[in-house]
Amino acid sequence: MRFIGRVPIAQLDHGAMVRLADPPFDALVAIVQEVPCAIEDACNHGGASLSEGERRGSCVSCPMHGYVFDLSSGQLVSPRGLCGPQRRLVARREGTDVVVLDPGPPVALLGG
Repeated sequence: MRFIGRVPIAQLDHGAMVRLADPPFDALVAIVQEVPCAIEDACNHGGASLSEGERRGSCVSCPMHGYVFDLSSGQLVSPRGLCGPQRRLVARREGTDVVVLDPGPPVALLGG
């Protein structure tokens, strides 16, 4: 896993979302039901920064076209079927910070 960055938990209070620089797609970090979450920040539909979008409970809406993604899973909530999910990153608490890691590309299992 590759280290992306750290965000103080205090910066994520009250539903705040933080963008961590990790070009070319950066990372959006948030807390959902007391669990740290991170997904790629660039909307996979139009490339807009999701961290500049509106948070709606456990979801974020893209500021460009209004696509809504679940912050925990990266799944597209609406409109259904128009693009794939946002890539999930690893987010975990370490002391007073949330640490974000890139797990790397998915691994294909052979013979399975």
